[in-house]
Amino acid sequence: MYFFNLKALLLDLKHNNVTERESALYVLIPVMMMGYSYYSPQFEGLESLVDNVIFLINFIILFLVNGGNNGKNFLIKYFSLNWVVGWRVAVFYLIPFALVFFGLMYFVFPDFLKHDTYGLLLFSITFEVFYLFFMIKAFRATLQTTSPAYS
Repeated sequence: MYFFNLKALLLDLKHNNVTERESALYVLIPVMMMGYSYYSPQFEGLESLVDNVIFLINFIILFLVNGGNNGKNFLIKYFSLNWVVGWRVAVFYLIPFALVFFGLMYFVFPDFLKHDTYGLLLFSITFEVFYLFFMIKAFRATLQTTSPAYS
């Protein structure tokens, strides 16, 4: 199971070297996280609706990038790449972006913090756009006939 080594995962996916056990782990972890989020405080209606719509749009776009009905191993690719790309985007983009975003909200727009629903919504949408960009890039790398250009 990979956490940050996207290049090795892409090669394994490309050559169908991801085992059933690894696939099960990549699926099981998000399912367990969803179970945890069920018991945590829920988002407000608008945030939850936007997150669900973005998830569906991302899923459909990635399905089409994988080749649509003619694609192969979509769910294995989706769950395994979701795990690795999610970690990489969180560490290298989400944390620095969050520091800048919330720093601006706190120092430049302090009144905006009283009504932070739209700020958090904008933050969530921006993160999902970053995530989708890198997921599309990773999916395309699994379809290339040469070695993946993803680093």
